[in-house]
Amino acid sequence: MVFVVAVVSTLAWTRAASAYAWMIRHEYNGCVQCHADPSGGGLLTEYGRAQGVVLLASRYGKDATDEEPGKIKDFAFGLVPLPSPLLLGGDYRLLNFNQHLSVPGAPSTTTSRWIQMQADLEGQLTFGRFRANGSIGYDHNGAQAAAITHRQTDNLISRVHWLGVDLGSDNEFLLRAGRMNLPYGLRIIEHETFVRISTRTDINAAQQDGVAFAWNGEGLRAEIMAILGNYQINPDRFRERGYSGYIEWSPHPKIAAGLSSQVTHVEADPQLAGYPELWRQSHGLFARFTPWKPLVVMAEGDLLVNSTPSSPSSPDRGGPLGHATLLQADVEVWQGLHLIATGETLRPSSHGVDLSYGAWGSVAWFFLPHFDVRGDAIWQHLSTGGPAFTQTLYLAQLHGYL
Repeated sequence: MVFVVAVVSTLAWTRAASAYAWMIRHEYNGCVQCHADPSGGGLLTEYGRAQGVVLLASRYGKDATDEEPGKIKDFAFGLVPLPSPLLLGGDYRLLNFNQHLSVPGAPSTTTSRWIQMQADLEGQLTFGRFRANGSIGYDHNGAQAAAITHRQTDNLISRVHWLGVDLGSDNEFLLRAGRMNLPYGLRIIEHETFVRISTRTDINAAQQDGVAFAWNGEGLRAEIMAILGNYQINPDRFRERGYSGYIEWSPHPKIAAGLSSQVTHVEADPQLAGYPELWRQSHGLFARFTPWKPLVVMAEGDLLVNSTPSSPSSPDRGGPLGHATLLQADVEVWQGLHLIATGETLRPSSHGVDLSYGAWGSVAWFFLPHFDVRGDAIWQHLSTGGPAFTQTLYLAQLHGYL
């Protein structure tokens, strides 16, 4: 079984969504206050929009608490008033992608291109305890895993669409069904980290259809999802089924730690050469804490187990125990300006594949309300079962939201 890290790392940069787990520096150790998704990312609530102005964006000489955010926080900068049961949002991201690839025994190659990462509209309509949530967007590159039209390029896509009902005296529970992000580990914007690739739990292209139950209590949150498969891909044998979930405990407003678990089965895995039948497991730990308000440290470690059915010619088709790790430090040197360092390792659950490792250096600047820019320099040493090679990526992103 060959785990093609380089291919995934190169091709998957065409998706994007927002989730900032480092908001724990402001004592937001949960996500439900600011996002319609109870585990974070995507469509913002009215409160989340306000915090985007007050706490995320640079203030240029103004203290973060010296004034109200006003209408600029609202959809379309307040130019389009919305009734209270309706949330709307829109995201556009543009990426400049530069890759330098060094393979032993072959000439080095350099690739440079512009990529439209995201052009989505999102919305949620609430009727009492009931919610209808969804997104629609356009992707030039095809985005087959999220496509609702079926062309090789230029597709309409829908990353999420679900129906839900809030339960409990304080709406602390949410039961929903539809296409959703998988609940697992740190929900971070760096979706191409090894922990997100190996567990297939990024919030950009790895959504699945299913039924999920979320709980957000005082100092404790959790979500479990029965995965029924991605019904925007065909045939049915390509659809993974199983479960994914996490539980996170916050003993202090600036500390959170959790457990994740996932088990899935697919009759023919489209991400692996030869489309083998695959049982895939990942189980791990993650944590976030802020020892000093400008600094947030986040970590995740996952054990990986892949196995295919035994056969007479190959009685043991199980892979060895693999792992993926991430350690990240985010320093907000000035409100809205972040310097980020990330280290990562990966040993996939695959015979003959050695350790891969990498390092990221990133700068993110929320220079105005609704707008941010980001630059990443990424170096990775990659093993895929043959000769190891290295790649260096330089990424520059511009993001704006309605």
